[in-house]
Amino acid sequence: MNEAVLALQHPVSGFPGGPACLLDMPPAILDMLPVAIYACDGDGRVLWFNHRAAELWGREPRIGDDSELFCGSHQLYFDGRPISRDETPMARVLRTGEPAHGMVGLVERPDGSQSWAMVHIDPVMDEAGTVVGAINCFHDVTAQKRTEQALAESERRSRELLDALPAAIYTTDAAGRITFYNQAAIELSGRRPVLGSDEWCVTWRLYNPDGTPLPHDQCPMAQALKENRPIRDAEAVAERPDGTRFPFIPYPTPLRDETGALVGAVNMLVDISERKQAETRQRALLDELNHRVKNTLASVQSLAAQTIRGDGIPPEIRLDFDRRLFALSSAHDHLSRQGWESAELSAILADLFAPFCSATAERIRLAGEAVELPPRSALTLAMVLHELATNAAKYGALSAPDGSVSVAWNVESGEAGRDLAIHWKESGGPAVGKPGRVGFGTRLVERGITRELGGTADIHFDPAGVRALIRIPLQPSAAPE
Repeated sequence: MNEAVLALQHPVSGFPGGPACLLDMPPAILDMLPVAIYACDGDGRVLWFNHRAAELWGREPRIGDDSELFCGSHQLYFDGRPISRDETPMARVLRTGEPAHGMVGLVERPDGSQSWAMVHIDPVMDEAGTVVGAINCFHDVTAQKRTEQALAESERRSRELLDALPAAIYTTDAAGRITFYNQAAIELSGRRPVLGSDEWCVTWRLYNPDGTPLPHDQCPMAQALKENRPIRDAEAVAERPDGTRFPFIPYPTPLRDETGALVGAVNMLVDISERKQAETRQRALLDELNHRVKNTLASVQSLAAQTIRGDGIPPEIRLDFDRRLFALSSAHDHLSRQGWESAELSAILADLFAPFCSATAERIRLAGEAVELPPRSALTLAMVLHELATNAAKYGALSAPDGSVSVAWNVESGEAGRDLAIHWKESGGPAVGKPGRVGFGTRLVERGITRELGGTADIHFDPAGVRALIRIPLQPSAAPE
């Protein structure tokens, strides 16, 4: 058996008896082989075949019959078309003397059933180098072929699906060379990339959001491949060959085989032009709104000044009103800079104390973690804390040379989530007594803290100084802002 296999690999030399012995190999040995095998003479007549060959053919050809040259199959198909007997690989090997290995054809049996077979044909030559025959070892690769076809069909469906998606999608190999892109990628980038040549991205040119050039080998896809990790929360700007630009968000994700080795990456480009335009329009609207609100506040201030001006009206009334407007306007400015999403508590407090700390800055102590307040909470707290600061400047700790005010805050767990606790403490000022009437500040605290924000406010007029504990929930309010 080993000598026979060696002879099949080297048909001219290495087998006792020369090449003619191969063509006269006894059937008993052939039937022991796990593969199909047959031999033809120099004219293509079938000399012998084993049992496995007959099974694959579905028939037994007549030995030496000139009507059954080159092959024992009922019908052969290569490259999807039926071929005649003189087009078979065996016929070509006998004509050219060149071996044929790894060719795959479809064998059709007389009953109509079919199997895929891979052929390995070597010529048999005499001592003069003349082709005197050939031997074909072939085996059934139907299962492998069906798997390949199923895989190809799956890939085809996947490509059709990706082509149908409205998002721009493309893939690369591990080196970054583009291996696939869908129609949406062509439409978005304004070009058709060159497969296997273009690298990293389907776009023509890239820029950072600030307008500086972004080399393709430094783009998010390149970063994902080089670092073998998905890249998220990145933005870039692409330029088409016609010069138009568009902002986009990429989602590059590495692809790995069953062993975990990097084999490539897939990327989806999401055009965010409309979002950017909407953000621009929103900023313009907010700027216009802020401008109009400031003008309105200025008009209110002017009207109030004209109304308050007169005999018998103390000037401090106008000053109080101006400061209240300033506190409201200051909180409004902080919210405007944040797009009316939030305002930072420490910044609001710093502005509130600004009118009172020209000579008392060292006597005002603010301490607490960073807390972002929603708009309603920011505006209401600004007014409430302004009233406390005004009271301290007129009657409390800031009215005395050695008085001081301490404002500390922290976030605590509340009944429905997180609560903001603000501790107000005055010391070193004149003795404090409980006011005889309910003033504007007290009414503002009750209406703002308790009713609007759903919090609590405990104010104690301790002789040593005013103490206050204000607690408000930080979760979004159910009522519209």
